[in-house]
Amino acid sequence: MRIPSVWLLAGGVLLSSASLLAAGPATSAPLSAAEANQLVQRVANAPRLVSYQGVYVHQYGDRFETVRVVHIADGDKDIERRETLDGPPLELMRDGDRVGLFLPDEAYPTSIDRRMMSKLFPRAWPEQAQQLLSGYVVRRTGHARVAGVATDIYEFEPRDRFRFPHRYWIHPETGLMLKSMMLGVRSEPIELFTFSQIQIGGNIDRKLLKPSHPLRTVPLENGDGDALRVQDPEWEVHAMPPGFRLVKAKRSMWGKGRPVTHHLYSDGLVTVSVFIEPKQRSMAPSLSQQGGMSFFSRPLGNYVLTVVGEVPAEAVQLISNAYVLRETDTAQ
Repeated sequence: MRIPSVWLLAGGVLLSSASLLAAGPATSAPLSAAEANQLVQRVANAPRLVSYQGVYVHQYGDRFETVRVVHIADGDKDIERRETLDGPPLELMRDGDRVGLFLPDEAYPTSIDRRMMSKLFPRAWPEQAQQLLSGYVVRRTGHARVAGVATDIYEFEPRDRFRFPHRYWIHPETGLMLKSMMLGVRSEPIELFTFSQIQIGGNIDRKLLKPSHPLRTVPLENGDGDALRVQDPEWEVHAMPPGFRLVKAKRSMWGKGRPVTHHLYSDGLVTVSVFIEPKQRSMAPSLSQQGGMSFFSRPLGNYVLTVVGEVPAEAVQLISNAYVLRETDTAQ
């Protein structure tokens, strides 16, 4: 009888977790500021500077996705191709700043946020370490193999109750991230990325970059940068959780011409979105969680604020409560 590949992959995750427990901690002392900064810079740069190809698994709640990625560092630019291996066929090709997509449902976006492209596994950390390290204490806790490759394990422990712990498996020779896990408040895994096959360096066949489907070019949308501030005549934003910065503010039309304002915040590892839209009906505040995502909606004047993010419930509530209508607004 043929064993389903999904069972084998899930078994690999369990075996990897068992090997982590067997390895034990290498040191419990936090990295110094200089050591942590050097680690973040190295791991952030590795996916751009190192050639690699392999297959990784993304597990989030009850969702399970397998992706093949081929990346070739080519001088001043890098070339990358990704394709899903289960479910609907999806494909992405990036050559420097040129991005091509294949989506079977033809629902192509008008543009792609540059930040989204920079967060595709194993591109998980920002190049600027200061913001990230302000929210987490970093410890090296052990060693384990991922897809047959030796790695060092690092724990990112939150400095406050407004974010989740994270664990990373890093290839010591190149700094390439081979596994990433977000943990819940009880240290339970809530999101996992892990390579099941990986080749790092060596002679990677460029034929693997050839698309399997016709691709449509989609322009990259530049971010607004860390210096962005909310400047809205109707809203004031007071105290936010420490370390979270506004990285994008955009107003668009959804549904039947309904204006929706979107503010995107990040602490360097995770993101939180604030959506502001006109209130259509009376409603009570609502709080829910799904895996590592927290959702909080509440009415405020003639609007509804919805906060969604990869953070504990207390964080989305705090962010929502940071928004207040200006006193000059008649809807207050």
